[in-house]
Amino acid sequence: MAEVPRVNRRECCGCALCAYALPEVFRVTPEGKSEVFAPDKAPREKIQKIIDDCPCMAILWYKQN
Repeated sequence: MAEVPRVNRRECCGCALCAYALPEVFRVTPEGKSEVFAPDKAPREKIQKIIDDCPCMAILWYKQN
């Protein structure tokens, strides 16, 4: 079972650090929250770095069915 990153929008503080650091995977919605739009566009290690650096701890790995 593969894992994919997801942003918990309730926890997201809207700092957009993920979107600036890895724009091929993350973007900011019109509501000012980050979201994952292309989880397969970067290696897992790069995404994990973004997860580790998120000041809100709003990005997590989720099992994909």
